[in-house]
Amino acid sequence: MIEVLASPFVVFGLAVLVGYAMYFWSRRVAPASTYSVAKTMPYVGGEPFSGQAYQPGYQFYYVALFFTLIHVAALVLATMPAGVLPWAAVGYLAIVALAVLILRWK
Repeated sequence: MIEVLASPFVVFGLAVLVGYAMYFWSRRVAPASTYSVAKTMPYVGGEPFSGQAYQPGYQFYYVALFFTLIHVAALVLATMPAGVLPWAAVGYLAIVALAVLILRWK
């Protein structure tokens, strides 16, 4: 019986039920909301804020792609089975290094 209660599905279901119960209970005990223009204004340290557009360059794309390549490589190496030969890991790292080199080629 204890194995069923410790199942991830049962624990998830209980967590969702507790979350919904807390949500509905807090709605009942919270004071009524009042409309105010100040609630919809951005907060910038008490100063008025004027919006401006920011167009990121392609440099951000390279940083994001590099970040993804390195973290996926780390994930693959960390979850590699124990029986895999060490040269397979070195070969995979060489392929990742080649991908990064091609990415940064000018």
